[in-house]
Amino acid sequence: MEAKINIQKLNSNDLTVISKIADWYLAEWDTPRERTISRFSSQPNQDVLFQLVLSVDNKLKAAGGIAHKVEILKVHKKLIKYQPWVALLYVAKDFRNRGLGKMLLEEIEECAKEQNLKKIYLYTFTAESLYKKCGWKVIERVLYKGHNTVVMEKEI
Repeated sequence: MEAKINIQKLNSNDLTVISKIADWYLAEWDTPRERTISRFSSQPNQDVLFQLVLSVDNKLKAAGGIAHKVEILKVHKKLIKYQPWVALLYVAKDFRNRGLGKMLLEEIEECAKEQNLKKIYLYTFTAESLYKKCGWKVIERVLYKGHNTVVMEKEI
């Protein structure tokens, strides 16, 4: 039987889902739970334009969205000229390498178009080849958290 995949905008009142995302972000990027909960329980806002969630058979498996503030800007202030950013694209470890990240990224791009955004940006030190396959272009490289990190853009 084929899995049922659903992508939708995060409901800012769904604290169960927001709490799960906060757990993921804490484990993956050491992002404090309280900050994630605060950002997503009051969105859209000045920072988070939207956040999407992807479920497989009604179980949350991925999340990501578009935001103005991303962690790299605290270290590399020169990157502030690039906005907005694909932010915190996360796929649950047991569902990686199945195309869900790409599927979620494509939906983020579609939602960004609907908001009349012309360009969006991201940074990564783990998935450059994936983003290149999806049409993203390298614009800068910086050292971030001890990693050679690529900054990319995409016209949408």
